[in-house]
Order: sequence, then C-alpha cells, then structure tokens
Amino acid sequence: PDSPLWDPQPKDALAESGGTYDAPVAGCTYTYVILMTDGRPFNDSDANAAIESLTGKSCQDYETDEGGVGVYKKNCLPEIAEYMANYDLDGDSSNGDQFGITYTIGFTTDQLLLSDAADKGKGQYFTADDADGLAAAFQGAILDILSTDTTFTSPAAAVDTFTRTQSRNEVFFAMFKPDSRVDWPGNIKRLNIDFSSGDAVLVDKNGAAAIEASSGQIKATAITEWGSSQDGPAVLEGGVGALLAARNPATRTLFSNTGTNDALQAYDSNNMTPAAFGLTNDQLLYAFFGVASQAEFLAALSWGEGYDTGDVDGDNDFTEARPWILGDMLHSKPLVVNYGVRTSSFTPENPDLRIVAGTNAGFLHMFGNSDGEEDWAFFAKELAPLLNIRRINAVSSQHPYGIDAPAVLYTLDVDKDGDIKSTDGDKAYLYFGLRRGGRNLYALDISNPDSPSMLWRKDATSAGFAELGQTWSVPLITTIPGYVDSQGVPKPVLVFGAGYDTNKDSQGLATPDAMGRGIFIVDAATGDLVWSVTPAANTVTNLQEVALQHSVPAGVTVLDSNGDGRTDRIYFADTGGQLWRVDLPGATLPTIRQDTWRIVKVAGVNGGTRATDRRFFNAPDVVRSAYSGAAFDAILIGSGDRTNPNDMDDPNDPDLVAVNNQFYMFRDKAINPYFTAAPTTTECNATPPSVDFRCQLPLDPNDLYDVTSNDIQLGTPAEQAAAQAALASADGWRLDLQADGEKALARSITINGKVFFTTFSPDSGTVNVCEPVPGIGRLYVVDLYDASAEEDFDSNGNTERSWIIGALLPDTPSPHFGEDGVIRLLLPPGSGGGGEILSPFLTGGSVPQPRGTYWFREEY
Repeated sequence: PDSPLWDPQPKDALAESGGTYDAPVAGCTYTYVILMTDGRPFNDSDANAAIESLTGKSCQDYETDEGGVGVYKKNCLPEIAEYMANYDLDGDSSNGDQFGITYTIGFTTDQLLLSDAADKGKGQYFTADDADGLAAAFQGAILDILSTDTTFTSPAAAVDTFTRTQSRNEVFFAMFKPDSRVDWPGNIKRLNIDFSSGDAVLVDKNGAAAIEASSGQIKATAITEWGSSQDGPAVLEGGVGALLAARNPATRTLFSNTGTNDALQAYDSNNMTPAAFGLTNDQLLYAFFGVASQAEFLAALSWGEGYDTGDVDGDNDFTEARPWILGDMLHSKPLVVNYGVRTSSFTPENPDLRIVAGTNAGFLHMFGNSDGEEDWAFFAKELAPLLNIRRINAVSSQHPYGIDAPAVLYTLDVDKDGDIKSTDGDKAYLYFGLRRGGRNLYALDISNPDSPSMLWRKDATSAGFAELGQTWSVPLITTIPGYVDSQGVPKPVLVFGAGYDTNKDSQGLATPDAMGRGIFIVDAATGDLVWSVTPAANTVTNLQEVALQHSVPAGVTVLDSNGDGRTDRIYFADTGGQLWRVDLPGATLPTIRQDTWRIVKVAGVNGGTRATDRRFFNAPDVVRSAYSGAAFDAILIGSGDRTNPNDMDDPNDPDLVAVNNQFYMFRDKAINPYFTAAPTTTECNATPPSVDFRCQLPLDPNDLYDVTSNDIQLGTPAEQAAAQAALASADGWRLDLQADGEKALARSITINGKVFFTTFSPDSGTVNVCEPVPGIGRLYVVDLYDASAEEDFDSNGNTERSWIIGALLPDTPSPHFGEDGVIRLLLPPGSGGGGEILSPFLTGGSVPQPRGTYWFREEY
C-alpha cells in the first residue's frame, strides 16, 4: 500500500522456501495464533473476497481507523479464524485434523472485532490497559493453550450386588479442564463395556466403539450416556455437567452441615448464620466467607446454588444460571453406589445406581445413573471461603481445593438380599476427606439415597485427633479383633493415615513433620477414636511411636493372617520413605486388648541425599506368597514425591539431580501376628541369635536384590544362575526407575502373579507429539517373584517390563471382573500407547468357576 502510515515490517525468511510460505501444521495437531493490537484495523480488506470465497460466508462490518472516526468497513478476520478452527489446515485426512485456534488481545482498546474473532476461532479474547495487564493477557492465552480436557483418575465401575465377584458394565469417567482462572470446570461421563464381539469393548450410548486406538482418548464422535450429541472427551459438553448446567438452580436440593452437631440443613442464607459457624456476629461471618458486605455474602451463596452472580458471560444478568456449575475433580473420582432393587421402579438388570463425587468447588454431588440428573449436593461449611474465590474467578496459578479426596462406602445388607433398603434396616455410610482442601473427615448416612444425614465429622480439634493433617488418606473399612457390639457382633471401623503436612511441599530434603504422623482407627458409625499410633504419649487409645516423624498421606493396607474375618495386621508408609507394620493380636479374645498391639518399622529407603530422598505417597500392596518353599508376605511399593511430579535433573546445575526413585518388593517372613514384644538388641545378637524376623528390621535397599539389569531373564546361563542365587539370599528385590525424574505416584495391583504399576516422568522428549504434553506415563507389568518382564506390549514376540501409555499422569488402574470371568484393567483416558494398549486391558487373570465366595462338591 502507498499510504504514508504504512510501515512494512521485516519478515522471517526461515518461514518460507523459494518464496512460498512453509505451513507449520505438518505432523502437528493444532496451530495457535495470538493476535495483539493497540488499535483498529487500517487497510485490511485486500483478502476479503478470497476469504468469502474460501469460507462461503459473508463478512461483517466493523469499526475501522480508516477514513475517520465511526467509519465501519467489512472485515473478514472472524470468518478466517472460524475456518481455521474447523477445517483441516493441511488437507491430509490420513494424519488427522490440524486446526488453527485464534486468541486476541486488545491493548488499550476493546473491540467487537477481536471478541468475535476469538469466539469464532475457539480461543479467548483478553483486554489490557498497562504492562501488567498485557503480561496477564499473554499468560492467560498461553495457559489456555496448554490446558487440555484431562483426568488424573482411573474410571470407576460398580460391583454387581447379585453376582458379588462380577463388575457391572457401566464405566464412569471423572474429568476436568485446567484454566488460567481458578474456577475450573469438571464433568462425569459414562461409557459401557460391551461383550458382544467376544471381547470387552468400551462403547458409547449408541453401541459404537468409543475409544480412539491411537490415543486411548474417548472419540470426539462418541455420544456418551445422558448426552444427545457428540460430546466425546470434551469436558464442557455432555455428561452430568451439561444436565446440571441446563437445570434451573431453584430446583436443586442442596444441604450443608450448619445444624447442631453438624446436622444437615438446607443450603440457604437462613441457615448460614454466625452461630452455625461458631461466630458471634455478621462481620466475622463475612470475613470467614472472604467478603466485605451482606450483598457479597448473598452473592457468594447464590453462586454456590448455581446462579451467575460472577457474571461469567458479561451480560449484567446475575439471576440466570451459570454457564457451567460442576466443579473440577482432580483427585476425587466417581463412587458408584449400588442400591439394587430398592423400589419397584428397579430390577436386577437395571438396579438403582447412584454416582457420588466431590469437587473442588466444595460440593459433594449425588447423581442418578438412570438419567444423569443431580439428586442432591452437600456443601461442607468449612469450605465457605471457596465460594467467593471461585465466584470472583481470578487469574491465578494457585488452584483452590475443596472436596478433593475420593469417597468410600460401607454397606450393611441385613437380610442379605442384595438390595440396600433403609426400610429393612440396611445401611449405607459414606466417608470422605478433603485432601488439599483441609483437615476434616466426614461421614454421611446415605441409607436412603434421597434423604442423606450427617453421621459425624472429625478435625484436628476433635478429642484424640490433634495429629490429623490434611485428609489425603482414603479410609479403609474393616473389623478388628475384640471390637464388638453388645451381641458380640463385630463393629466396623475405619483405618486411615493421619494425613499430610504441607511442610513436605518445601524444596529440599525431607524434614520431620508436625502433623499427620501415624494412623487412626475409628468407629465407623460414631467416629469415636478406637485406637491410634502417633508420636504422642501413651494413653488407653494411643500407642506412642517416637520414630513416627513423617506424615502419612497414603491409605493403609490390612491383612487377615488367620482367616477369621478380622484384620490383625496393618501396613502403611510415610513421606520419609519408611514402611511400617502394626500388629493387632487377639483374634480369640472376646474384648479388645489394645495393650497387646504393637508397631515395627519394616523398612527405610530414604538415604538422606538429594538422589536418595525417596518418599512414599501410596499404600503398599501386600500379597501372600512363597519362595523356594518358604512362605512370606510380599510388600510392594514404589517411591515418588506426589507433590513434585516435575522433579528431574537440572542440566545447568549438577547438584540438582532428580531423586533416584525405585520400586520395591520386600519379603516379610513373619506371616503371623507378633504376640510378644520385639526382642532386645542383646537377644538379637545372642548365640544362637533370635530367629525373630524383627531382628533383621528395618530393611533398606541394600538388603534387596537389584533386578534393574534383569539378568534373571536376559543374562547368560551363568548370569542367570548367579542372579537367582542372589535373589534367594536377599530380602526381596528393587527396580530402579530409569527415566529422568521417573517416579511411582500410584499404588500397584497384583493379579495372577503379575504386578501392575504406573509411573510418571516429566521428560516428554520420547513422545512424538507437537502439542504440549505434561510428561510420560508408563505401565509396568512384572513378575511378583523376580520382576522379570511379563507382557509383550507391541506383539513382536518379545516381552517388555514397561510401555509408554501416553502423555499423562496415570492413576492405579481399576480392575474389572467381566461377565466372562476375565479380569481386566480400566486405564485412564489417554492410555493409548500408540495403539498397543487399550482399555480395558487384559491381565491374563480370571476368576475361576464357580465364581462365588463359598462352594462345595459332594462325591458319591
């Protein structure tokens, strides 16, 4: 152009070849464009006709700086942005779709043109008036580009109450979408497992295969249950979230624990009083909610109901429903409650299934499987500050947390008919913590799924619970020796780790914590403390263990040594890399005898250096087994810092090396509870020495055979023999996790002598993708006894110990016991492994016929 205002800028010669522009889309999935301007368009019409011809659309008029103030001219920016966002840019259908996503930023200018371009281009529009605002706008655009519809948890399935060793075929996926702002959306979607082809296939609502083989993601064309159009993996489409978003907030049933002794009441301003929070006046209440006035207080409450009091869509209508209501589920996952044929409306084939999940918006929701609609939601009043934080929805790298821990269920079927009916005296109790959301543990009575009530709540101020940290540990429900009711019937208890201390968030070597150090056993119905093990002084209900100096965010593992139906052993691990065993002898005693219970440290793997700063965030997997004719209990666990998944070597600083994490199998040779105190050092060193296995404890990595090189399977005959001998004389084995920064962040599971566990490493260089990825998830399948490779992942005739399953942080796979008797694993979405690994994944294990718990055969 010959305008004196035209100032041509130099172009990048590397972006073209022979005068032709080199398209950046070859082999990549998306191209992202961030357009920033400080003024309106000028001389921006030369390509209008070409764009209209290409898109088949008529461009609209927008205000321009050409020809004076208030002049409108045709501009095709929104149309070309829309075309780029919806049409394959390289025209090659064989390599998938390559789209272009457009973000716009108006610097000291606010224009409809930019807003429309971002809207049609499937990006976002930002405005800024100063340098800080401009930086925030670019950060927001980049964070949105990096965010993906994702999940951290494996899918969930329900147990068939009429065939107790078989899973039902509904599979539920929790998902969330990260954002530059704090109000992340979440969703739950359902697929089904179909066996009609002779194998187990995940299918959508219409019976079409729902998983993309190349990526392991739900297909974009899939129509999940409860949906009416293709919603696939999109968080903001379909699922229970879309149904809730379409609902009038006034029709929701909401509860909070604002009544006396945390009794449930309706969630409304009449019950959200200062007294309900233990406060004396409205100003203290407003301060707790993080607001300054009654108007803001009411706006925060209304936001929780689902009203758009934050004006997300910018239309100044604060009385309409929010565009999306369901909050994100990072670590919470769907819990499926099977009530069976609770009423005449249900059948054994179509029982009353309810889905329960907590979110980081502070609500625990119950949804009906039959229609996906929300039945009710519970808001934990202790999380009240969340309401205004998420209503304001500021740009922040610090994500707020609410009910972020998975829930667990206890059921009592009095007449053992497979149905949970409160009218028959049947019980269904729900337990959940907050994880990063706080130091509270809740118990709800959901025996009548349409009328929940509060059982109890515990926090660090409750008697006996001063050690309670952030409630990460998912409770385990069991019975213990001697703890019975007046009729001699065992009473259920919860066993859980004492929690997480954020002291471990700090960089540097693991240091002792101030909370979360130990385990608790509480009455499942009343929440009363039955017993604990902590560093606190000995009492009737606490065993002191001064060496417990690190928090226990992981769950526990229990064992019934003698088959009497009572837990007499508990295993747990801590963030100091220590593994513990608690013995509860007294199975024949009619009353509880806590004075005979004791604790011993089984192992310690933290070497006190940067490279050996190993921490445990997962419950151990315990398997009863034997080796060379000797019985032992295998304790399997991997190390890794859950709070620092991106830990890896720093190439610019040789002192900043990643932790050398490992996976372990310890042999616990004491297969019965300890009934006596541990032998003294003198007794252990006597001649002959004590045979008590505790004399060899605690074990460390040097007591284990290093199987990393896999000589047992791959070595020469001489190397194999030497390796077998070394393994036989060791107290188990250890396997180095060898990728840069690789760590085990989920519990292992053992099926048919195979150990299945997942790892994560932040180095994504081995994955051939062009879009940003969070790192690498791997699935390991190794032999229980010697860690040899068990799976031919790529069907090339050779077995491999592990396989890359995708760019994700994988959870423990969920086992599914199929109607064909085969045991499969449900993997998180994204577990594709280049098409080599599909969910459900065959384990090689099966449930033998007959598939009941008890059976007999008469011979004549």
